Amino acid sequence: MIKEIKGIAGRDLAGCSCYTSNGFTYRLYPNYGNFPDCFEFTMYSGGCCDQEDNLFLSTRDPDHPVMMLDPDGNFIKCFGKGLFKETHTLCVTPQDTLLCIDVAQHVLRELTKDGELIRDIGTPGVPSDSGFDPDIWRKRQRMGKYVPTDVSFDKGWSFFMGLETIKRAAPPFNRPTGAAFGPSGDLFVSDGYGNAAIHRFSAEGKLLNTWGGPGDEPGRFVVPHCICVDRLSRVWVGDRDGNRIHVFSQDGDLLAYFDENLYQPTGLWTDENYVYAAERGGGLTIINMDLEVVSQLGFYNSSIRAHGMCGNSKGELFLMPLTTYDRHFLMKLSPLSVPEC
Repeated sequence: MIKEIKGIAGRDLAGCSCYTSNGFTYRLYPNYGNFPDCFEFTMYSGGCCDQEDNLFLSTRDPDHPVMMLDPDGNFIKCFGKGLFKETHTLCVTPQDTLLCIDVAQHVLRELTKDGELIRDIGTPGVPSDSGFDPDIWRKRQRMGKYVPTDVSFDKGWSFFMGLETIKRAAPPFNRPTGAAFGPSGDLFVSDGYGNAAIHRFSAEGKLLNTWGGPGDEPGRFVVPHCICVDRLSRVWVGDRDGNRIHVFSQDGDLLAYFDENLYQPTGLWTDENYVYAAERGGGLTIINMDLEVVSQLGFYNSSIRAHGMCGNSKGELFLMPLTTYDRHFLMKLSPLSVPEC
């Protein structure tokens, strides 16, 4: 008689995974959120929490571009259909509305929490002139230059070829990637997929200044992918493909930079004491207000890989892996005072 051996039912939820480093310990919940069945395979590119700890998610589903979960992770609603081509992330404004970044339409759209459009910052569908050429891969292939004529289109290869065409820090926007508000109400935007710039706006949406430019040295960018502003009004920028975190004054003066032992910073979030940097390569770096790294969790290609990240008032962190996993689309890191596992 042959015995059939079975594994543990619900294996993903049956175990416990914790990450700990230098006094910081988090338990990982790899499948966070209670979604309707129709959203089982929806990918989330970014998120933010409001003052009530509701979680808002940007998605890659054009029919449901923004989703809302309550503080317990229960699905409440989705909205924004017809307003976006490709949401990248979003943030809560000082007026308790949502500012959503549409990377494909080169615009920031402010919505109520019921999905009503309030205003646009930028002109939908009109990119600024940074020199960026999104079609350079196909052009070079047609010319038989740098791209073999018998090679099928490759999205990743095309993306990096496009980055090489960026010539300048152009005005807003050319494929913007992130947004954050400072304590004074000013808005800061990372303009990173078709530009290499940071923009500062007044609370009314008036452009105040732009800085950056393409390059791989401190103060310049390869892909400025994420942004946050700490309680001291310093502007933090995660340059994903430059593998560096830059810290600026509100006027764009470089104050500090981190460029060692990072795994491509893709998401930034701050509370009163720390700045948290999620890394696409599988890490989480925590930096204090004295600009010192106090903890680095994870390891290269660990399970806490993320494309986007945010946090709530409890210090819980939410990770949006996007395409880095085939099955885990929203994860939670919950802080522990004493490791439970």
